[in-house]
Amino acid sequence: MVGFIDSGLRKDQRLDLVRRGIRAIAHRGPDEVGLYDSSSFTLGTVRLSVIDPRLGQQPMVTPDNRYIAGFNGEVFNYIELRSELESYGVRFKTNSDTEVLLHSLAYWGQDALLRLNGQFGFVFYDKWERQLILGRDRFGERPMFYTEQNGTFYFASEVKGLFAFPEVPRELAADKVRRAMRYWSPVPGETCFTGIDAIPPGHILIVRDGRPELTKYYHGIAKQNAGPAPKSFEEAKIGLREVIQESIRLRLRTDYPLGTYISGGIDSAVVSSVMNELIDEPLTTFSIDAADSPVDESPYQQAMVDRLGSKHTRIPVTRAQVRERFPHVVRQCEQPLHFTAPVAYGVMAEQVGLAGVRVILGGEGSDELFAGYDVAKEAMILERCLRGGSFAGAAEELELALNDMRYSDATNAAAILRFYADRSDRDFTLGAHLRRFETEPVDQLIDASGDVFDDHAVLLGRLRADFPDFDQRSAIDRSMLVDMHTFLIGYGMTCLGDRAGTGFGVEGRYPFMDSNVVEYAASLPIEWKLNGARAKHILREAYADRLPHGIVNRPKFGMRLPGAEALLPDGNDWVSDILSPTAIRRVGFLVPEAVDRLVDQVRTSEAPRVPYPFGDAYVHLLSVLLMEEFLIHDFQVPEVDIDRIMMRNIDGDHDPVGTAAR
Repeated sequence: MVGFIDSGLRKDQRLDLVRRGIRAIAHRGPDEVGLYDSSSFTLGTVRLSVIDPRLGQQPMVTPDNRYIAGFNGEVFNYIELRSELESYGVRFKTNSDTEVLLHSLAYWGQDALLRLNGQFGFVFYDKWERQLILGRDRFGERPMFYTEQNGTFYFASEVKGLFAFPEVPRELAADKVRRAMRYWSPVPGETCFTGIDAIPPGHILIVRDGRPELTKYYHGIAKQNAGPAPKSFEEAKIGLREVIQESIRLRLRTDYPLGTYISGGIDSAVVSSVMNELIDEPLTTFSIDAADSPVDESPYQQAMVDRLGSKHTRIPVTRAQVRERFPHVVRQCEQPLHFTAPVAYGVMAEQVGLAGVRVILGGEGSDELFAGYDVAKEAMILERCLRGGSFAGAAEELELALNDMRYSDATNAAAILRFYADRSDRDFTLGAHLRRFETEPVDQLIDASGDVFDDHAVLLGRLRADFPDFDQRSAIDRSMLVDMHTFLIGYGMTCLGDRAGTGFGVEGRYPFMDSNVVEYAASLPIEWKLNGARAKHILREAYADRLPHGIVNRPKFGMRLPGAEALLPDGNDWVSDILSPTAIRRVGFLVPEAVDRLVDQVRTSEAPRVPYPFGDAYVHLLSVLLMEEFLIHDFQVPEVDIDRIMMRNIDGDHDPVGTAAR
């Protein structure tokens, strides 16, 4: 979606402008384009059709021509909402979830938001009241960006859509880029660009009389809203299976073929196992064969395929593909990347699309809900040490607890604890994440106002606003919330979820991010999630009788693709070009001497993998340079023939139901 209000332009100027915006985001929706234009409100939509492809065209308008909606994503409980609305006399012309969204907002107003179970960004305009509402789903699975320039309010599903408007300046914001590098994603609500903001997860932005007001509508995982915990571990396992099954059942709704991703870990195994029970035909599954991975996951993947009896495709991702596709992925993600994993997800999405599958379910979110990352173990030990005033004996315990981190960070447990001991007078509200946030040479690379403490204040300000009791929570709980609102929402839901499949006609769906699953997980005692050093304990036990033993008891392993070592300058392609003194100077806030030191450290590394933190910092550096190249210096609006798929063209001033012939 892309559009604006209160432009003051003539109709021909408005249409030329919105068509530029549509072309900039056309890769998001290969199936159709739609337009709505009036003197006060202009909206362009592109659509990847998943539900009711024939009639679910956008933008949609209510019969009285008062309300207009555009929508990116899915409302999974649209059938139940439609039935309820019909009981109140609302009549429907399509079978689409878009029309359900339109009538839900028209009938219930903002109260509709907590009824919606889905992943979405939406635009809703009240023509009579001249009021615009932009909304984003509860956990940020779909994006929405906005800016105000010279009295005109612009919005788009991607920043590229905003940059298509000449009035919107294209400029990287040094302090925001530094924060995005430090926290591995932009702080919720921020982007890396001057004057451009994102709707935070679970928020709406209302614009009326030229005044925008941001409001949080979802508070479901705040402690005061958590429901009672199950009475026993056995009862909790049953309840967990029930909410996960219902989440997956809703996410099987589509008019196109669907499949799932098999990683070899517990999360995707749970999703695929439940899917297999709910569908009446052999499951279609995919896995990534990652080049140079330190762990061979294929035996675990094959064990799951054998258990499912699925139609399976292994998709190799090579070092050459990482190098070749990385610039495109950065352009798609519009933020610095610390890993090259989005390349693998893009390769997979391409092959999934070619296989005729349009919807794929994944296991994202489980680690953040069930203490799956090593940082949760680190936080548990750190909190105990700080409370007791001593780090004695903790190194041996931490050494045994760490597993997945070892594949990317070779720092030993004694050095980790020494980091905290040397800073024992510091505020540890951000818990065990502090070491990661303060280890990479971010501050040396970027010349910007403020420092690490200012960045922490910005992130903590957002977390405290969303969770007033954040400081009173345990270190593990705080670490999980930080993970969810940086690594998961800002990176996983964006770069691995929304953007990787964009352009290949594939929609990702994530059952663990159903609010009922999230809220259920939040109600459980931490010792049911992290049992000693066993992460995701309750999830493993809940499905122990349905999955291969090796997967149930396998420690966490995150997919590793070649990173900095695959992106070394060789004087012969884009890497050397983007590291040129001219490109570095053009960014404006990179420190050339620090850049040279980092590149030398990476180039002279003798290990098979560039060691932490220099490898991550180097990938971040290349990302920033590529962002400047593609999104600032040489930004291009693609010449896409949008008229070929123009399915709806509504004149909001004169012909509110006009439809363009295909």
